[in-house]
Amino acid sequence: MRRELDALASREHDLVVVGGGIYGAVAAWDAAQRGLEVALVEREDFGSGASWNSLKTIHGGLRYIRTGNLGRLRESARERSILLTIAPELVRPLPFLVPARGHGTEGREVLALALWFNDRLTRGRNRGLPPERQIPEGRMVSAAEARRLVPGLATTDLTGAAVWSDAQASSTERLTLAFVHAAAEAGARVANHLEAVGLLRLGKRVSGIAARDGLDGRTIEVRSRMVLNAAGPWAEELVAEAGVRRRSGALLRARNLVLRLAPPAPLAVGAKSEGRYLFLVPWQGLTLVGTSYESAAAPPSDPMAFREEAGRAFPWAGLEAAPVTLVHEGLVPGTVGGELATRPRLRDHEREDGLAGLVTVQGVKYTTARAVAERVVDLVVRRLRLAERPCRTAITPLRRARPLAGTLEQRVSEAVRDEMALTLADAVLRRLDLGTAGPPLSADLDAVCRVMAAERGWGDGRQAAERATLARVYPHA
Repeated sequence: MRRELDALASREHDLVVVGGGIYGAVAAWDAAQRGLEVALVEREDFGSGASWNSLKTIHGGLRYIRTGNLGRLRESARERSILLTIAPELVRPLPFLVPARGHGTEGREVLALALWFNDRLTRGRNRGLPPERQIPEGRMVSAAEARRLVPGLATTDLTGAAVWSDAQASSTERLTLAFVHAAAEAGARVANHLEAVGLLRLGKRVSGIAARDGLDGRTIEVRSRMVLNAAGPWAEELVAEAGVRRRSGALLRARNLVLRLAPPAPLAVGAKSEGRYLFLVPWQGLTLVGTSYESAAAPPSDPMAFREEAGRAFPWAGLEAAPVTLVHEGLVPGTVGGELATRPRLRDHEREDGLAGLVTVQGVKYTTARAVAERVVDLVVRRLRLAERPCRTAITPLRRARPLAGTLEQRVSEAVRDEMALTLADAVLRRLDLGTAGPPLSADLDAVCRVMAAERGWGDGRQAAERATLARVYPHA
């Protein structure tokens, strides 16, 4: 995987994808697999935005039973199975538990019915999966069994618990990067730290992008027959460059906290807080808690206030004293009422705004990114008037969906030479998994910086600047 800007600027592509988060990465892979000439550009690092903000869970859609959105439930369960199949080293089943209380919406009867419907509506979820990666049926357990599974669980009004399984990605960073690798291996030209700063136009048709190199500041033109705008919270800025001012909707600031706390249980545990469910999730010997949502238009609240809220939701877990080692934060589509959007936003600007050559997508869920990308690329193929080309991403293993191997020095060299790690944060946060749970060990950070300095020709000043930038990721550690 090479960052070759001259190659990007030297030819016309069928499609340029703006945004290297999970949605842009999967779309680039899908389009390249179908034989399109594809370019993928990302203003910062691959997966460094909302895709990085994750509870590391791959949801099967059980929550959609409450709203009656059975199509979304089936899609989520199908995509969970696909990720368990194509990325087995990174995605594995994870049990969940939600306490049952009383006889209302949180009671045994309602939860049991939800589990029953979920199992019936997802009968094919284990087709082709080996036993160790299959999703078992959900079950109700007694109050005594719930306390055995989660020692210390509050006993007030406890009548039992619902137990079911979803999946967990041990590293969403490596998983997102695996899709970028797959796109490059299928022929896509990819580049991080390359910001789309404008759209090229030929009359009423978009014909590519102007892009600024984040390393040296030069601007190049990347020509294409179509542009897919998958820039997440910056999508509207790019659309505005084409003279389209209509906004797609509100944005929310989503947060998850990494706590230096041994997991209270070997399964994820849910609890109601202010009308929504929060979850404690075991991960890498630590505990994740999430997710909080607030309007992105308002000044950010103190993340410690969310830890206090979570402490009230899980009074038995000792969260108040647990140090926060990292705050995951990202901007995601929401509703005017402050709720998380439930459907992706897909805009065909030729049909909606009379502007050919431009499509915008804003996703709402990591789990279903592959399915949404398939629909987006179907649209691109139609707009390019190409012969039908079937999507194969659901059945193609992600060859690079795994941690790097070897000594730390060897892994750093591979991250720089073959994985486009251009900054210290790129390597520590999204290639090596050294800093995804909190500040890396000083000795490890010294080793990474030493190898990167040798590989990239950094002097003492650049090394100090890179360390300072990385340190700002951990203001609460």
